[in-house]
Formats: sequence, structure tokens, C-alpha cells
Amino acid sequence: MINEVEWHVDGHRILLNINKTNIDIAPSICPHGNSEDAPCYHEGISGCMVNYFINVFGLECNIGTVPAESSLEIAWATVEDNKWEIDLVDLCVIPVTDPYFVDWFSEVSSD
Repeated sequence: MINEVEWHVDGHRILLNINKTNIDIAPSICPHGNSEDAPCYHEGISGCMVNYFINVFGLECNIGTVPAESSLEIAWATVEDNKWEIDLVDLCVIPVTDPYFVDWFSEVSSD
């Protein structure tokens, strides 16, 4: 069974500190703060699940490819969602400038 995935392009950002060959991930930016009505709000952690995943897993939840920059806007989606248990959530992020995402998103947004 294939579930439809909703990608959110809402201003979330990953901040990277680039030092020669090392990339360190700084805390990510959530445009919604800790607003309980935000699409990224998770009851189990009382906060942004995108920030949680970036801070815990780093770029392991990234599925895109772009050159490293100090600030990358990302789109995000959950494949499996659980309102109370964050460990049961499957979240993916992709830079909004990833060429495949740009092509796909411009096509689906024009429909």
C-alpha cells in the first residue's frame, strides 16, 4: 500500500557551519516557533518535529543533494506519523533547491 506524502515548503531552514572539509549542523530554524497549530508541531515532544529530527539525526534524514551553504531552506514530509510517540514518526527533509525536487514541486504546484 502506497500512501500519499504531503511535502511542506514553509520556511524551515538548516544552518550549516562549513569549515574546510567539515560541516557542522547548527540548530535548525522553525518558522512557526512552538505554535501548537503548526503542521510541524508534535504532541509527544511539545515542539517542532523537524527541528527534533535535524538535531537528533542530522543530515541522515535528508534525501536531496545540493552544494553546502550556510543556510538551506528545506521541505519536509512525514511518511508515518504518530501524534504521541516521536520515535514512530518517519520524517524526511530535502533542500528546496534540489534540482529533482524543484522540477517535481513546480509541476505539482501548477496543478
